[in-house]
Amino acid sequence: MTTKLSVAARNAMANALTTTIGASPSLLIFDGTRPTNITDADAGTVLATMTLPATPIGAASAGAISKSGTWEDASADAAGYAKYYRIKQGATVHYEGLCAQNWAASTAYVVGQQVARNGLVYRCTTAGTSASSGGPSGTGTGITDGSAVWAYQGVADLILDNTNIAAGQGVTINSWSYTRGNA
Repeated sequence: MTTKLSVAARNAMANALTTTIGASPSLLIFDGTRPTNITDADAGTVLATMTLPATPIGAASAGAISKSGTWEDASADAAGYAKYYRIKQGATVHYEGLCAQNWAASTAYVVGQQVARNGLVYRCTTAGTSASSGGPSGTGTGITDGSAVWAYQGVADLILDNTNIAAGQGVTINSWSYTRGNA
């Protein structure tokens, strides 16, 4: 039997995450392979580093929290394709997830770019142009979308304006959210 939680319990758990992350944490965006465990060392090149606002996350509602204020880096540290991110307070990693940009129709994608569609992240494995409608769906590999081919990566929680980052460019987080399940 699956456990269920009240909205009050889900809100309390989500708000506890916010408290643990703390005021003005750092958010780092990386290329490369995401570490297996949250306690593992950072992997890949740091593409962007940002200090988040003093209150970076709003209060929980219906078991969900989301970013508050502006999350951005005015000048990216390095060039590459954003794959994952970490939210840290000092050296301690409190949250880690996948980076993506929203999927767009009839758009050229290159190998390594990650997109979000219907709450899921897909990595481009064969460069091409996305279909005029639809987009990647499902899980697995070899997902055809126009002439682009995708591989499922996981659940989307951080959406960037663009995952193809150039050194010195501005990087903006469009959305970030966490939902405590078991409703």
